Amino acid sequence: MQRRNPVDGPITYTTFQVARFLGVSPPTVVNWVTDGLLAAHRTPGGHRRILRADLVQFASARGFPLAPELEGAATEAAAPVGSSAAVVHRILIVDDEIDFCELVRMHLGFRGGWETDIALSGFATGLTLFRFKPSVVLMDILMPDMDGFEVLKMMQADAEMRHIPVVACTAWRDPQAEIRMRQAGFYAIVQKPVDLDQLASVLDAAVRHA
Repeated sequence: MQRRNPVDGPITYTTFQVARFLGVSPPTVVNWVTDGLLAAHRTPGGHRRILRADLVQFASARGFPLAPELEGAATEAAAPVGSSAAVVHRILIVDDEIDFCELVRMHLGFRGGWETDIALSGFATGLTLFRFKPSVVLMDILMPDMDGFEVLKMMQADAEMRHIPVVACTAWRDPQAEIRMRQAGFYAIVQKPVDLDQLASVLDAAVRHA
């Protein structure tokens, strides 16, 4: 669905909508933005938004056929499968690999119903938790400053955060480590490389459990 800025301002699109309009993958659109080829701005929540005028200019200059909506047709772009405008959950993705964070953010954005924020270190997580107030946290275990166990322990010691389900996400394949994660109180454990649809199902279940 197209978005308007406050006070009925210019029409903006998400990276997922732009990908559908131009017939490319969402990561391709993100790369265009990162490389400065396609103008975009970020919302306070960190989501990229592309102005309709900038998208039309970009597509026309590179010979992409314009989608009907970009040509001024009244038909709106279809909403992502499984999206829900009425229910939006918040997820904080904690991982020192920005590419992984963006991949999860894009997938959940495509599904709809999620607002995401990112913390690239265990230390940054504390401040982001208080500001963003997530419904669920996706937590990397091995990070250079505070590891996932330390962050979870910090959350469990805080009355306002201990109720938030935390899903461990790790490439650490060790049965003893998995036992330790479960004993520590992680809601679930997801192994990297992740199956994004399976991950979304785990996150949905975590929110319902909370």
